[in-house]
Amino acid sequence: GAFVSSFILDARFGLGQGFDTYEDDFDDSTSSTGINERIGAETTELALEWLEKNKDERNFMFLHYYDPHFTYDPPEPFLSKFRNARRLSNLTADVVTPLFGRYAGEIAYVDHCIGQVIARLKELGMYDSTMIIVTADHGEMLGQHGEVSHGFFIYQPAIKVPLVIKLPGRSESLRVKNTVGLIDIVPTVCSALGIALKAEVQGVDLLDYRDAKFAAHQDRHLYCQSFESTKYGANSLLGVVGGRYKYIQTTRPELYDLAVDAGELNNLAAGQKNRGRILQDKLRQILEESGRISDPDRRVSVSAETIERLESLGYIGGGIEEDFSFESDKEDPKDLVAYHVRMMATGFYVHRKEFDMARKGCARLIADRPSYFRPWFVLGKVASAQEKYDEVVDCLKKSIALNPEHVQSYQGLAVAYQKLGRTDDVMAQCVKILELRPNHVEAYFKLSKLFYERAEFDAPKKYRSKELLENPSYIEAAISLAEKLLEKKQVKRAFEHFGHILELEPDSVEVLNALAWLQGASVMDGINNPSEAVRLAEKACELTNYEMPEVLDTLAVAYAAAGKYARAMDLSQKAFTQAEASGKLPLAGRISKRMDLYKRSQPYRDPSIRE
Repeated sequence: GAFVSSFILDARFGLGQGFDTYEDDFDDSTSSTGINERIGAETTELALEWLEKNKDERNFMFLHYYDPHFTYDPPEPFLSKFRNARRLSNLTADVVTPLFGRYAGEIAYVDHCIGQVIARLKELGMYDSTMIIVTADHGEMLGQHGEVSHGFFIYQPAIKVPLVIKLPGRSESLRVKNTVGLIDIVPTVCSALGIALKAEVQGVDLLDYRDAKFAAHQDRHLYCQSFESTKYGANSLLGVVGGRYKYIQTTRPELYDLAVDAGELNNLAAGQKNRGRILQDKLRQILEESGRISDPDRRVSVSAETIERLESLGYIGGGIEEDFSFESDKEDPKDLVAYHVRMMATGFYVHRKEFDMARKGCARLIADRPSYFRPWFVLGKVASAQEKYDEVVDCLKKSIALNPEHVQSYQGLAVAYQKLGRTDDVMAQCVKILELRPNHVEAYFKLSKLFYERAEFDAPKKYRSKELLENPSYIEAAISLAEKLLEKKQVKRAFEHFGHILELEPDSVEVLNALAWLQGASVMDGINNPSEAVRLAEKACELTNYEMPEVLDTLAVAYAAAGKYARAMDLSQKAFTQAEASGKLPLAGRISKRMDLYKRSQPYRDPSIRE
């Protein structure tokens, strides 16, 4: 089972694969950053309930907390207790920062939540036999090097995270001081559980340290990266950490001795060029061996909607490039962090409806970098929130002029044109989106509906690309379009469309039921087919264990159309009972009327199925 605390790990992004339970059902409340999330106590409660139910089974649980994220709002007593927490450094005097105290409170709160889970494992007698791993995917900069949160730089506060492993049946402790990474978790888990590793799995088995096999992992170099700065046209940040030294490849390369410079304040690159070249070569080797340089297009394919939602939350950004080059002619990210922080702030202002602040911020950003598109895009969002749609059009046209491939700008433009009643322009934006992202379901759906309103029912087929059909979100949209065709009395086209969907999703109960209904309740030539209606409805009933009254009703209609009225009566009675028991009284009433027909050996004909 998995229990996650933020939209960022929604099952739609693929992480839910393989889990019997994946709890990502958030309410509509969001944090001040606009991200759907729930506090640690709620996630913990769900996890504890699941543990109780599954205590006698072999199980795996993934437990995710999101609390230690900006804007850092720990509950009491953690807020008060850590309000004046100090950042400790071996080089500088203790510094009190407002963010650090709140962040420390969030960390302490999550620690408390994890403690509750461990306590329950002990109560249930599961602790000794359980392997427990506590880790994080990033830290926070909290103002160091000018960055407030994370994602821009690859300095230690952002990439150095805890990794605590408790082995089943073992109580002795060991602290590994060598360089290790999250990439080592899979090999370590497989080793502990006796699972053979596939050749392509990276990382090392950390249990070697327990067995004193230190030599095998002495000369390790781990890779880190950030492409956030590339959306401003600047260089990327490519880093390698090995032993006490860390090298960062960018316009002005950086080299740090972490043993004496934990804050990464003293860049040794100019004075230790030979060491820098050695680490640069090691970095290049890592990139080549991982296929990043030789195959830059090797990446996971995700839907357009996924990309846009994550971009709107700041986790990725329009214009970001996977730049693995070692060029030195682009701007250095270090010179852009202040601009980046101000850019991110405009998004928070918009979410909080502080529109005047957002406008002022964008105006300054445009003045500083007239060639960057995003401030114009944010101004378009502000104008849309204020229902100033002519201004939206003006702002988003400027955004597109600076970045012609920014899909969200075209989407915003389509919405504004729709509000202004400019249907042709709405359709033009949808077409442009599909040119840029052929798998964009939302644009295809909107364009298709507008074509239907013009009675151009076959026009959408032109945009039904292979990429679109492979998008998991396509099926739901296609079903809605087939239903829209029925509303427009385009029965044969709807029938054809449902058939097309069934080829893509053979076990869709909704589609099986729709096709069975059309073929059983219609008298139209080319559609009426009682035997096929029975076959499809039987399959739908099997998939629902004969426990869905709507599907049982369809099967009864199909049998009646085939002249098997006794079977139709039996199924209708079951459907009626289920409908009544589940409170679906209108459905029960319709089933009752159809039963009167079957008693008289008459099939049911749906009067709405006609052209």
